[in-house]
Amino acid sequence: MKCTLKNMAFFSLVLAAVLLIAFGCTVDRGMNAPDGAITDQATQPTDELAKPVIGEPTFVETFDKHSNIGGWSYFGNPDNRIEVYEPKDGNPGAFIHATCDPQSLKCLDTYAPQLRTQDGVSSIFTGDYRAKKVAMVGVDLVTFGPVNVTTEARPLSLLLRNDNGTPTDWTDDVVTYWIGNRNIPHESGQFKEYVIEIPSQSTTLPKGWGIMSGYGTGDDDADWNKVITDVSQITFFYGNPEMFFIFQQWELGFDNAAIWLDE
Repeated sequence: MKCTLKNMAFFSLVLAAVLLIAFGCTVDRGMNAPDGAITDQATQPTDELAKPVIGEPTFVETFDKHSNIGGWSYFGNPDNRIEVYEPKDGNPGAFIHATCDPQSLKCLDTYAPQLRTQDGVSSIFTGDYRAKKVAMVGVDLVTFGPVNVTTEARPLSLLLRNDNGTPTDWTDDVVTYWIGNRNIPHESGQFKEYVIEIPSQSTTLPKGWGIMSGYGTGDDDADWNKVITDVSQITFFYGNPEMFFIFQQWELGFDNAAIWLDE
């Protein structure tokens, strides 16, 4: 038999078929993560995630004219020597500034800042979230420093607390939480806007929500219902609330604490 180009092509096809039958074939799945795989987006929240398109809030505390509905503070009490009212340079207008003077030690010094409403103070931000049909809450945050403050790997989380009628006693509280998918602001001095959905109409613990360790009854659904129908305090927590971080000094600010009711 003459070895022609036509014959060589025929034998090449036969050989390829034999190899496929004998060894099978593979498909490059390098671009597809397997079901249940944990991606970097899930483990390392970023600031680049798209924010949903939303309407105007039902109520927003802009802190203009020294107003502070709910008593928002990083100390749980706005009557402190660190936080001051700033009439301008907010987002926009007035905002609350947690100042920091490292030399005099007059700073917010904590492992995780916790912007929250005041214990025992009822407002539009507390109460029966299910009856009120609360859909979302939000806030604008800024980190000024100090220099070298560490903000990495700290998603902004939301805590909802039921104080069981005893605001100053945390031992009988029930707290549910949601870990955000966007990190707290870097020390850029620029405000970032955060909006968090709240599935207040769910009668079971929603996916992605948890009950704080050491709190509750052991029945997650019952604990969720107890909290969502009687929220005593709302907290924006700088990080995963089930973790502990190094203590640092912080210079921070906040503006436009908002709530959306599905009316």
